[in-house]
Amino acid sequence: MATVVGVVCPEGVVLAGDRRQTAGGTVTSDSVQRVFDYDFAGCAVVGDPGSIGKFDRTFDAELRTYQTEREEPVSSTRLARTAGEIAEETGVDALVAGRDEDGSVVLHEVGNDGRTVETEVAALGSGSPVAFGRLEGGKTADDLDAAEALVRDTLRAVAERTTDAGTDIDVFRLERTA
Repeated sequence: MATVVGVVCPEGVVLAGDRRQTAGGTVTSDSVQRVFDYDFAGCAVVGDPGSIGKFDRTFDAELRTYQTEREEPVSSTRLARTAGEIAEETGVDALVAGRDEDGSVVLHEVGNDGRTVETEVAALGSGSPVAFGRLEGGKTADDLDAAEALVRDTLRAVAERTTDAGTDIDVFRLERTA
């Protein structure tokens, strides 16, 4: 299993994840996409590649349907609830970043049991203990560039300590508009 992380800063939120997939301690791929951009929201997902793909396709379809039917932005609460339902169905864990009507950004941790928790800092996957150590180690991010540097440094540190995480990293940034 890989590692995904998320950090909220005054300017917005940053999600990141590595692309490595392992099985039985052997690297099977360095090209699994785990970070997804839906224009107004993003997510970072851990689980098996097939389930991650199903989560992405279903989540994208649900968001498009919601916007088409209601002709209004999807709130962060609705994003989290939708992600929770799909995560439970597909057996993945996810971080979901969205923007509320007032322009503020929100990060939710979504469990494979459907639960959602709003948070400022999150890490999921096999490298999450190392990631949390780095993320909560006193360094703070004052802007999106610093937050991106922090999550990239964190995932590099995880990759140095475990074969389950790789150095190919994808990043999603969502800026606060308020």
